[in-house]
Formats: sequence, C-alpha cells, structure tokens
Amino acid sequence: MKTYVFIYEGFVQFEIMLATYFLRTRGEIIPFAISKDPVTSYEGFSVLPLCSIDQVDMESVDLLVIPGGDISGVAANKHLHKLLQQLHQNKKGIGAICGGTLLLGQAGVLNGRSFTTNVVEEMEKLGPQGTFVNTNVVTDGHIVTAKANAYVDFGIELGKLMDIYENEQDLEETISFFKYFEPLN
Repeated sequence: MKTYVFIYEGFVQFEIMLATYFLRTRGEIIPFAISKDPVTSYEGFSVLPLCSIDQVDMESVDLLVIPGGDISGVAANKHLHKLLQQLHQNKKGIGAICGGTLLLGQAGVLNGRSFTTNVVEEMEKLGPQGTFVNTNVVTDGHIVTAKANAYVDFGIELGKLMDIYENEQDLEETISFFKYFEPLN
C-alpha cells in the first residue's frame, strides 16, 4: 500500500503523524509537494519531499492524505486540483484534516459528500459544497475528513478505510491505547 502525503509550506505536521504511523505498518509513506524543494512545517521542521506533484504516479496511489495548515500558497494550484479530482473519480482513498479540507472543496471533490472541518467559514466562501457535519471525523465512501483536534480519530478512520487492522481486537487495542491511553495487555 502506498500512502501519499501532500506537504506544503506551513503544513501542520502533528495532525497527520499518528495516521502515518498507523499506515506505515502496512505500506510506504511518500511525502510529496508541488516541487522537490524542502518545505517547513508549522512546527518548524524542514521536510524533504520524496517527489514532486508531477512525479506522482496516479496508479500507485492507494491513499492521499492532506494535513491542515495555511493552504494559501498551494490553493490555486491547478495540478493539485486535477490530481484530487482524478483520485476521486477513481475512488482512491483521500483523507484531509482541518484546513486540508479546503483543498478538497476547491477541487470539487466534496460535492454530494458529507464532510467536517475546522474552517467552516472559509468553506462557505467557496460556494456550495457537500453537507457539513459538525462532528470530529466523517467518513463518506472513500473520503475521510476531520477537525484538527480529532487527529487520533482521523488516523484510526484512515486505517479502517485502508483495512490495516488485522481484526476487530487489533482495532480495539489501537483505539484503547492511542485514544484512551490504556496500556496494552
């Protein structure tokens, strides 16, 4: 399984770290950006993308994850919009958290879908979207969206979407440990 993570200047790294930790157990994590130049996360970490958006092989994407952050520097990128639209048309997994949902809205992939986000006012400015649901995380088909504070649930839901849990017990242990801080037996 290949999980592509879109990184950009000012992306919020903590929102996706647990998700990538879970997904890494079943495959490869591929950070990509508009170019191959390093980007700096909101937390101040310099991250080197493994590939540029032009190098993303659509057929190899199983899941694309978009962290939140200030998307203003990438919001108008037509190549990114096209990639998101193609993934959506091919029913590939897509996950976005916090401000990352704005990119899905701009690309039109939330039309007819339920979603959640922290940036409701910004989403409304985009015009008609799908249906906003005021909850922590929403899974609608192959798309998972979440509020920033739901980063644990976001990771768990992406894991469910991608069928990474060995069985129900594995899922319950993951939830108990990472969400409720209960020690493993």
